[in-house]
Amino acid sequence: MKKSIVAVVVIVALIAGLFALLNYNRAKRLDELAQRKNIVMEVPIKLFEVSARDIERKISINGVLAARRQVTVLSESAGQVERFYKEVGDEVYKGTQLALVDATIVSTQLETARANLENSKRDLARFETLAQSGAATQQTVDQLRLAVEAANSNVIALQKQQANTTIRSPQRGVVVRRMVEVGSVIGGGSPTFMVADLSEMIMKVGLTEEEVVQVRQGMPAKIRIDALNRDFDAVMHTIGIAADLSGRYSVDVLITDPAAKGVLRPDLSGSVSFDLPTMQNAIAIPREALVDGVKDPKVYVINGGKANVRRIALSVVEGTNAVVQSGLSVGDSVVLTGHQNLYENAAVRILQ
Repeated sequence: MKKSIVAVVVIVALIAGLFALLNYNRAKRLDELAQRKNIVMEVPIKLFEVSARDIERKISINGVLAARRQVTVLSESAGQVERFYKEVGDEVYKGTQLALVDATIVSTQLETARANLENSKRDLARFETLAQSGAATQQTVDQLRLAVEAANSNVIALQKQQANTTIRSPQRGVVVRRMVEVGSVIGGGSPTFMVADLSEMIMKVGLTEEEVVQVRQGMPAKIRIDALNRDFDAVMHTIGIAADLSGRYSVDVLITDPAAKGVLRPDLSGSVSFDLPTMQNAIAIPREALVDGVKDPKVYVINGGKANVRRIALSVVEGTNAVVQSGLSVGDSVVLTGHQNLYENAAVRILQ
């Protein structure tokens, strides 16, 4: 009997101990959970302190070299190309013969027109004599005069057509391209040669509206030719008035460097670089601080250890710098790196 009572007491004690242990573990877990709730996750970031400074701006734009005066020579006559007088690379002057188009048909028509003109002149002279004696009417004489004028106009037109069978250069320069071959049949207005004056070379570039309002004629620039690995002095020569379909304004940059004479040719690739006026006391931040890029610019600003998103307005983006027009003040602390993990009022840990 006594053994049974002892066994029951032991079992009760074990059960009580087990319940006590379970309650202790439960209380411990609840305490740990409460502590975890009080823990604040801090996002590691790096800061950039906003300040005002002078920003020197340099623009570099790729382009292709071209002659400032470059023309495509069109044929004014239709027919078969008989011969060339000049080839690619030859120097030419205004009026230099470049090629000859078959003039057989035009020459035959001109001979016939001249014969008709002579006949009309003889008829007019004979009837003028008859009119003086009353054997012919004045009306007939007037009609013959009109016939002579018409025949003469036809001769002049055919003479011009015959002259046009010789294709001539419209300017001084160098033949840089030939578009036809001997035996080619061409029509009036067909392109035949390209002549370029290599004494003045330009590079055409396109500027944005923010850039074009800050350049002027005569502004110094540099043109770098990739194939030569050289820079040449240049100036802004002509500035476009209206933008193209891409929203850019065409600007011709003229090479003025004497060292460029004789070493440049059309279609060489390179780049134009020039300095824009310095922006004084500008508020600028690194471009990487922008949360959603330049289209919808926002940054995170730190206040009291918390991150707050702030929308800003940009005046211009220069390379790695974004110049702020409004939304930031000198002394603001802007998140430079780590903003990808931030949210409104997030706690932060500042990295050095």
